[in-house]
Amino acid sequence: MFLKILLAVLIVLLGVLAAVAAFLFAAPSVGRTPGRAAREHYAARTPFFTGGRFHNVNEVSTMTGSGYPASDRRTPKEILPAEKPAFLTGAGEEALSYTWFGHSSFLLQLGGTNILVDPVLSDRSSPVGFAGPKRFSELPLTAEELPRIDVLFISHDHYDHLDYATVRAIRDRVGAFVVPLGIDEILRGWGVAPEKIRALAWWESAELGGVRCTLTPAQHFSGRNPLRANSTLWGGLYLENARHRVYYTGDGGYWEVFKSVRERIGAPELMIAECGQYDTAWADIHMFPEQTVQAGLDAGCARLIPVHWGSFCICNHAWDDSVRRVTAAAEEAGLPLAVPRIGQTVTLRDLAACTDPWWENIR
Repeated sequence: MFLKILLAVLIVLLGVLAAVAAFLFAAPSVGRTPGRAAREHYAARTPFFTGGRFHNVNEVSTMTGSGYPASDRRTPKEILPAEKPAFLTGAGEEALSYTWFGHSSFLLQLGGTNILVDPVLSDRSSPVGFAGPKRFSELPLTAEELPRIDVLFISHDHYDHLDYATVRAIRDRVGAFVVPLGIDEILRGWGVAPEKIRALAWWESAELGGVRCTLTPAQHFSGRNPLRANSTLWGGLYLENARHRVYYTGDGGYWEVFKSVRERIGAPELMIAECGQYDTAWADIHMFPEQTVQAGLDAGCARLIPVHWGSFCICNHAWDDSVRRVTAAAEEAGLPLAVPRIGQTVTLRDLAACTDPWWENIR
């Protein structure tokens, strides 16, 4: 009798595993994996693609030990409010504005160019709509309310940065997609026209609408399909036009790249840096808030905006721990910090006044 029960349990488990594997390789929201020809192309483009996968510059561990105990404030007791964006129209070359949609999604208006970064306008950071981290902030707008998008940048393929529903909703209204190697394969599978896609290796650039877009290295990893980890590249984005320099770090741990960005491209006047979802369990691949400030100092930025917080819980620390710690660290270091509200559109000049600790009014 026992053996029959055990056999039945094993059959059920095998069936579940088969169903999960089938989903991972067939579901459109997961995205297709680069094939053999693509992998050969990546190996020719960068020395950081070997053995069928991408690698970091340094030898790092995805998991580094025991993690934080789970806070009872991982999410707020109330939904974070969002303002309605007030995008610039008819902006001149000197214009620079920033609108944060929560987590790492934001719109930069650089001169007359609209640059959308890591847009996730869904309720969940997940390949399915019924499970996975649920948004605890209001969405300031729908995909249909976005202005025209000249450039859409994706830093890496994790679900909190690359969202199937959002890309599908706006793909036809995007002029160009700038992505790390491998994500081009996912986008083509989602119906994005190949001629719109600029797939880059680290330190490679694309010139689009008077803006130079450079993919910078990051210390992270990729994998929408855990059975095909690191099959796509990851990175940050450095933007330059005739008047401005903006650097977005993407996700990643603290290392010497921030000094390298300053030395190779120049000190940015605005740096938008990962700050949130950190843990001692994955210390190599996400920055702690104090490291975010040090990264800003290394890059020589004139002003720092922390992102990767305020919408999804994928860690154990309190939802506002990151912004409290980064604010204290920036004040101690004398580094100007801006903390706009979700949905608030602010110009470069406005950022100096974005110091109100609005999160303190939320339970």
